Amino acid sequence: MTKDPPKLANALRLKCPHCGLSPLLEAGSWLRFRQGCERCGYVYEREEGYFTGASWVINYLVAGVAGAGLAAILLWQAPAWSLEAVIAAAAAFGVAVAVGFFPVAKALWMWLDHVLHPLGT
Repeated sequence: MTKDPPKLANALRLKCPHCGLSPLLEAGSWLRFRQGCERCGYVYEREEGYFTGASWVINYLVAGVAGAGLAAILLWQAPAWSLEAVIAAAAAFGVAVAVGFFPVAKALWMWLDHVLHPLGT
């Protein structure tokens, strides 16, 4: 009997992508993930450096697009702003998005990896 595939909605809620019951994050932390699901035994980090793809690919892509989007809006809506002010605002916004989106990026990375490379039975 094979396990059901990981569920995207569970990952977006920062819950175990398999059973959807246990939280992905350690209690009181926004940046540290648990080792695995306490209920179904689903292992979150397969190997050392497993989440590097989430950090570099998903998270920084989203933060870069958000920063560039804000810069475009500011250049369009606030033409009196200097280019340096627009860049500073866009960079600060991008950093804030990167920190806020970090656990979601890791959860999405884990979900995508487990969909493409399902765990054994």
